[in-house]
Amino acid sequence: MRQQRDDRPWAPSVLAALLVLAVLAGWWCVAGKMRQHREANDRGETAAAAELDRRAGSYAEAVVAAGAGTSEDRLRTLADEQGVEVWQIRREPELSLVVESTEPYGPWPDGLLQLCHRLDFRALGTPDADFDLARLPSCPAPPTP
Repeated sequence: MRQQRDDRPWAPSVLAALLVLAVLAGWWCVAGKMRQHREANDRGETAAAAELDRRAGSYAEAVVAAGAGTSEDRLRTLADEQGVEVWQIRREPELSLVVESTEPYGPWPDGLLQLCHRLDFRALGTPDADFDLARLPSCPAPPTP
């Protein structure tokens, strides 16, 4: 007696195994792309934060160079030149400012990092003039025009 061959090209169990393998391979590729995107986003956010810290420091140095008694208009002009925005000005006991700046980061879709820094100045207008720069955990309410 002769055995007859099955005319079906693939057995259902083989097709199911191939489908499972294809789904797993697809999931592995998608997970890899998501990990790459997340890592690029993290690197971009770190670089953006460093840039915003640099801008705040450059602005503080410009204020020290401008000296004591600098008008609010001049403080805002210096801020524009350094890419920051002045949100708060306090002059007692010494000049203290809160500045805000933003920087895009990461791959598409771009994120936008917003940081605020407090700048506390000491002895403006003297050779010993200096400042303390502190990144704030959150930005205060924006200034009202």
